[in-house]
Amino acid sequence: MATSILSINPKLYSTEIAVSKNDDIFYHYEIEHSNDDLILFENLVEQIPFRRDAIMNQLRKDNINIKELNYVVAEGGLLRPCQSGVYAIDKNMVGDLLDGIAGDDIINLGGLLAFTVANSLRIKSLVVEPASVDERSELASFTTHPSLRKKSLFHALIHKYLSKRYASDVKKNYEDLNIIFCHVNERSVSVAAHKKGKVVDVNQAYMGFGPMGFCEIGTLPVSAINDMLFKKCYSKDEMLKLVKTNGTSFSYLGTNSINEIIKLFENNDKKTKQMLEAMAYQISKEIVSHYVSLDAQIDAIILSGEIFSAKRFFKYISKRIEKLAPIVTYPKDYTFEAMVFNVLQVENKKEEIKTYV
Repeated sequence: MATSILSINPKLYSTEIAVSKNDDIFYHYEIEHSNDDLILFENLVEQIPFRRDAIMNQLRKDNINIKELNYVVAEGGLLRPCQSGVYAIDKNMVGDLLDGIAGDDIINLGGLLAFTVANSLRIKSLVVEPASVDERSELASFTTHPSLRKKSLFHALIHKYLSKRYASDVKKNYEDLNIIFCHVNERSVSVAAHKKGKVVDVNQAYMGFGPMGFCEIGTLPVSAINDMLFKKCYSKDEMLKLVKTNGTSFSYLGTNSINEIIKLFENNDKKTKQMLEAMAYQISKEIVSHYVSLDAQIDAIILSGEIFSAKRFFKYISKRIEKLAPIVTYPKDYTFEAMVFNVLQVENKKEEIKTYV
């Protein structure tokens, strides 16, 4: 019997869905949500019924047989620190996603939507590789004050999936390799040191630190934050918009669309070129820093994300890091492939479903 999976990937102004039988993703659709629709909701959680109904209506419209579905799956959200793997969505997880226990972000809607859709169909709901996977060493998580904590919040799903895929391609085990992995999506950047199957160090990609992303602004000078809060009197909402959505590409270019940015870059737009050169410089520095994390033993550097389809941007980074290790690129979105892969690992008895604690 084929395993039929509905995968859900919420974005700020759309909800992507895919349906697969075993590893064949035969259906994919991105449901667009207008600003007029979303402005009616005060927060992300209030959007759940609206997005759930949009998903079900689209599946019916496109004649997808929902009675054949075995699982509904999403990327794990900003949860408590947890192990890598596949998790059943239970009341504890739903509560933490609703409360935004580790941050309020669109990624949290994935698990909540999977849970509500699966309940209506009376099938299993799962999340895979939560963004809060924490495998860091004590040295990597140490901070300058006990009340301050560096969170492990990154693109764990893509990191783990493509690292394992690369290992398979070179006929090795992920657990035997040392990899520096960089993922750049339409919002943020995460750069991690994968040491023998564990992410021993990584920047906090969600409202944290590290290289600037297209929306998330990464590391800021403490003095600048202090001035914004106490001299310019920024409100909490203003600060959140600055660090989560209005940074970098939006402030410089008025857009955070990867496709639009690549077009501007290819047309030699001066501001775009300046911004991407700076981003590449910061990413390169972060990558090279993990020479230390991996004790100077690096098997490969993996660069993931659609921005790497822009050859000049890739060159901005590769020329600075090529002496460290061989570079491999995956310049497309592998979110759905990663989710399906993880569910099939469970179905094929290679992984067990974990319980969220």
